[in-house]
Amino acid sequence: MLQDTLQCSAGHFTLLRPGASHKQPLRAWDASDEYLIELVAKQHASSRVTLLNDQFGALAVALNEQVDCWVSDSYCASAALSLNLKENNKSALQQATPLASWSAEPSLGVMKLPKNLSYLHFLLQRCQQAQISTLLIAGMMKHLPKNILNFLQQFGSVQRHPFKKKATVYELQLQQVKPSPYPKLNRFADIELITHANVFGRDKLDPGADFFLQHVDALPQANSVADLCCGSGILGLKYAQINANCHLSFFDESIMAVESAQLSWQENRLNNPSSFHWNDGLGHQQDNHYDLILCNPPFHEQFTVGDHIAKRLFKDAKQSLKPGGQLVVVGNRHLSYHVTLKQYFQRVEQIASNGKFVLLCAHA
Repeated sequence: MLQDTLQCSAGHFTLLRPGASHKQPLRAWDASDEYLIELVAKQHASSRVTLLNDQFGALAVALNEQVDCWVSDSYCASAALSLNLKENNKSALQQATPLASWSAEPSLGVMKLPKNLSYLHFLLQRCQQAQISTLLIAGMMKHLPKNILNFLQQFGSVQRHPFKKKATVYELQLQQVKPSPYPKLNRFADIELITHANVFGRDKLDPGADFFLQHVDALPQANSVADLCCGSGILGLKYAQINANCHLSFFDESIMAVESAQLSWQENRLNNPSSFHWNDGLGHQQDNHYDLILCNPPFHEQFTVGDHIAKRLFKDAKQSLKPGGQLVVVGNRHLSYHVTLKQYFQRVEQIASNGKFVLLCAHA
């Protein structure tokens, strides 16, 4: 966890970024956060605000007194929010997920640009339902989709503010939002998948998951199984389909992923006992709980690429496995997960590999 000081028009704030280290010095905000704070102070100082996709709580801390509601899909973002509000002696805020209803009082929408446009479309639909007509949407130049202006113009009139420190803000007057096509129903590997707008692999099967599924028959039979970073739940669903007696637990830090896995479980009419958890990693599960953990770990956090998430997940998995339990991980070959896993596990074996992916089994 790293600590740094945000100096902006709203004041000076000490902000913490969980998961970051001195080897990977990442701040809890960027120039697009600063731009939003400045614009709200100059042009909307008397407006009530709904915050969307505030990644580490920087906006919530700086704009605290104006915020009506804070909306996020991310458990990790919610945890960082609580941490930074406490660090700066700021009031707790009403929180909501994108799947829940939030305050229908008219307010200004203030949003960090999501990573995918499907999720942005979904959020704009939810904003219209919440009577939000004006949105400030900020992003860094290097993260802007090439078609972002044309995309936003589908939903209303758009003004792009000048770039500052490689950040910009789009001011959208929301007019008419066509319904989002999500959640969608797809079929992969003989599994019916219902996926929400912010789920990885929502429209096609992730190549890493596809490679994992090609070798699922080689996995050991187990009684208590966790699908860690479950996404749509495809790995756990397929394992349950061929192992009718196991108990499956699904974990993801995205509430949309957890909801997708649960809907897909119901759609496939599986009879195994199951549970679904919105949490960071395996959360607060007791030690020595699982016989087998399946994992297709992310190697990015929003727009930041690195192995810090995988390291935390592997350590978490080691603590949660029973003696003799196994963690099965799929990853790109260049990520060298076999080296990382050996920091936590006694023995690491390769189950399968091809030119791009490797499937590894780590023994507790």
